[in-house]
Amino acid sequence: MEKKRIGIIGGGISGAALGYYLSLYEEADITIFEKNRIGCGTTAKSAGTVCLFDDSLSNRYWDVRLYGFETYCRFEREEKGSAGFDQTGTLVVALSEQEELRIKAGIALAKAAGYSGEYITDKSRIEEILPGINTENVLGAGYTRDDGYFDGTMISNTFVKKMQTNGGIVKTDMEVTEIIRKGDAAVGLKTADGTRYDFDTIVDCTGPWSRFTGELVGLDVPIWHTKAEAFFLCPPVKRPGYVFPVLKYPAFYALRAGENVFICKSHLSMNLDDPMHAGQWDPDKLPQTGGTDDYFIEFLFDQMDTYVPGLADSGLVSSWLSYRAEPRDFLPIIGETPVKNYLLATGYGGNGVIEAPAVSRDLAKLIMRGESTPLLEEWAFKRLLKQ
Repeated sequence: MEKKRIGIIGGGISGAALGYYLSLYEEADITIFEKNRIGCGTTAKSAGTVCLFDDSLSNRYWDVRLYGFETYCRFEREEKGSAGFDQTGTLVVALSEQEELRIKAGIALAKAAGYSGEYITDKSRIEEILPGINTENVLGAGYTRDDGYFDGTMISNTFVKKMQTNGGIVKTDMEVTEIIRKGDAAVGLKTADGTRYDFDTIVDCTGPWSRFTGELVGLDVPIWHTKAEAFFLCPPVKRPGYVFPVLKYPAFYALRAGENVFICKSHLSMNLDDPMHAGQWDPDKLPQTGGTDDYFIEFLFDQMDTYVPGLADSGLVSSWLSYRAEPRDFLPIIGETPVKNYLLATGYGGNGVIEAPAVSRDLAKLIMRGESTPLLEEWAFKRLLKQ
């Protein structure tokens, strides 16, 4: 049986998930190229929240959210810790009637799938779930005990382990430095050691690096970088036995990180026209820790002072800066491009952990069977050519 040779550039959650789903096809010959380690880069700095209802992804794509959540829960059942699941529950706060309607719709979807969910208007109950919250201007809050957050690096390595069991190959510490074109088609690539590899299909899963990888094949990938600036806070009050839930407000989110609290500005609240929020930068120059801007910590402390004053006196423990890859409409770019045989799976923004399983499942089907899906049609590269 003749196999289809597929090269995947990038070993974060996007590339790892795609490698796994492709490996379910016997006729797929898969190689992942990762210039560092599997699950590092921006995947390692992901918050990993896969909440059953929040504003990170429209309810229109709720099946995408559910598929990701249940994929990782299955990993955990197969091997404890393989997805790094911390079941903290989620509290999603409504400050407007529009948010209230969206949350209620998400709760209905979660309950229809067999999960817990409730919309709470009793402010004392909200304060019990999150001591220190200011409920003065809160209309209500959606709450579930069933979800929480996952570890993107663990998930990536689990996907790759499963792919390798199915015969896939991983080349770490292997940077792709050239993509070989023949006419209007990509036919192979070269790595930093000068080795050439020929492929029938090449998929760019490099996230914030995809602008630079695209340049290697003469493709302008229309993404911007937004700043994911995360701060780790030490709360002023320790509550033995209390579990801090994933907390979602329109402009920020927070979750527990050991004894500390992780807090970050939400990606949908970023302004691509504000040079403080967005630009086109070099992800290779990101430091492992630090690199954050005073603007963001001031903004987040102001948000806490307004909405969660119980955290406003927290001490700042550490911080890091990452870049999210964002198209103008804040949806991924998946599938075929103007360069034949060169595909994209990028632009996930802050939603890579949520979206990668469903996207990779569908993209593998497109690559191996030539069959598209409504999800791939909606998130195709060609939609951006019309803007």
